Amino acid sequence: MHRRSFQTEDEGSFLLDVFKIALGVFIGSLAAVFTYEAIVAFRAEQAVRKALQETKAQADRMNAEAAKRSQHEALERQEAEQRAEQVRNARALAARLEAERQARRDAAWSKFYQPSASCKTDSGTTACANEYMAARKRFDSQYVDR
Repeated sequence: MHRRSFQTEDEGSFLLDVFKIALGVFIGSLAAVFTYEAIVAFRAEQAVRKALQETKAQADRMNAEAAKRSQHEALERQEAEQRAEQVRNARALAARLEAERQARRDAAWSKFYQPSASCKTDSGTTACANEYMAARKRFDSQYVDR
């Protein structure tokens, strides 16, 4: 007969040991897969958070730029309105001064030119027109606005 150098256990306990090892390998593999999925999920969550932060920061920058632009436009609009108001005031002042100057000139003309008695009755004659034109030339050459 043949002698064995090691003692063998019965066949049932051997299969049980193989089953235990296979079960341990399976559970270890399952734990490794779950750990890997947890790490992947964590990285994905971190990437989403980072993307949201970048999106929020970009939106904040855009809002700040829009607010700055809006403020700048409002300031420019206000300055343009002020300039337009100054131009209107200057034109109104110039028109008022011109009207006053013209009124002074007309008053001076009415004091300067007194038509003759014949021109007061019939101002359509050539002699009256010539008299009027001569008086106007003298007035224009002498008049100084004060």
